[in-house]
Amino acid sequence: MPLQNKSKLFAKSNNLNKITIPILFIVTLFLIIFNKTDYYLIDKIKSTGIDVINPVSKVISYPIVFTVKTVNFINKLRLAKKENIELREELIRLKKWQIIALKNSKENNAYKKLLNSTSNDLNIIKTAMIIQHLPKLYTRSIIINAGLNHHVEKNFAVINERGLIGKIISVAKNSSKVLLINDQNSSIPVKSHNRDFFAIMKGSPEGKYLVSSFIKDNQKPLVGDILVTSGRVNIYPQNILVGKIISVSNGKIIALPYVDIKNIEFVQIIKNN
Repeated sequence: MPLQNKSKLFAKSNNLNKITIPILFIVTLFLIIFNKTDYYLIDKIKSTGIDVINPVSKVISYPIVFTVKTVNFINKLRLAKKENIELREELIRLKKWQIIALKNSKENNAYKKLLNSTSNDLNIIKTAMIIQHLPKLYTRSIIINAGLNHHVEKNFAVINERGLIGKIISVAKNSSKVLLINDQNSSIPVKSHNRDFFAIMKGSPEGKYLVSSFIKDNQKPLVGDILVTSGRVNIYPQNILVGKIISVSNGKIIALPYVDIKNIEFVQIIKNN
């Protein structure tokens, strides 16, 4: 009995071996084939994944990239705006300094001209600046920034580097009113610079010229003669330039003032010694 069981068991094991070996062979072959094809599948999956994921990632990351770029652009705009404002402020400051520099240069040039044109014989009381041109309703006059506090008195003469401007007609503490030579109420004793001729000149109605109100001994000067103050009235010192004769006719003399009345800025107040 035991021998029969053993023989049966041995026969079964032989049959199992006959079945198992082919199966193992097939499985092994399959594993070898799968192992070889595994790399191809993985590479294919990777490439397919890249082709799919790359556009998707771009779409997903676009809002973030766009936001970052927008924020950077806004920051650059703010910085540029700030720099713009700073540059404008700097430009305004430079313009202010330029105006001040030009004004100082202009003042210095005017002072130099006044110094170079002023004779040592003149008693200069004060160098002043024009602060107002008064309306030409009744008189042609200006206001200067010098007055009683600067020892300025009524009837002092006023000149600049080109010649006679007028005379002081009223004085306050720190300002004075000057009657200009082209006013009809002015009265300026003059003489010819190079001949024996005396007259009194005043302003023309339109204020552009000087016209004679009196000519001594009906003398007749020549066109082109230079008129200077005669010094015969205590107001104006001698030999200050007044004007140039441009017309002589019918007992009237017309002269053009040397001073550019419309462009007076600085003057000197002088006293007749």
